[in-house]
Amino acid sequence: MVVTTQYDPHSEQTIVSRIVETVSNLAEQEVEELPPLYDSIDPEAVERLFRQSETQELKLIFQYCGYTIRGNATGTIAVEASHQ
Repeated sequence: MVVTTQYDPHSEQTIVSRIVETVSNLAEQEVEELPPLYDSIDPEAVERLFRQSETQELKLIFQYCGYTIRGNATGTIAVEASHQ
């Protein structure tokens, strides 16, 4: 199952917090119970990349906590359980 959510780069919420919140809901765990995102990817680099991107071609794919995360410049974040 793929869960899709939107991220607004002009909002107060960061893309990193949106990703972690979505994984938390899917995993049925509190955010605090999840492993640190920085074990999978540099959260600060992700924020900079999405806040400073001027291209609609930007795509990011990485693994976190047993899920494949796909983000793109249009603000769409797709979270899917990784295939074992």
